[in-house]
Amino acid sequence: MVMALAGNKADLLDARKVTAEEAQAYAQENGLFFMETSAKTATNVNDIFYEIAKRLPRMQPAQNPAGMVLMDGPTERTASASCCS
Repeated sequence: MVMALAGNKADLLDARKVTAEEAQAYAQENGLFFMETSAKTATNVNDIFYEIAKRLPRMQPAQNPAGMVLMDGPTERTASASCCS
């Protein structure tokens, strides 16, 4: 799982309640990554999502459980023995 801490409203420096250093320390203590963002100025908004995507684990092929046949393509329908096909 990927978890991020977004320090939003980075454009309001004068109204800051938490320093970037405090937020970074909190993020490290809790296994998060930290990025300051601003929806108003679009600062780092796309970047935080790109960083989350880069950190997502790659999908591994599922193990084939006994008795299952995995097919990559669409299955072909066989002719039905009933009257109305």
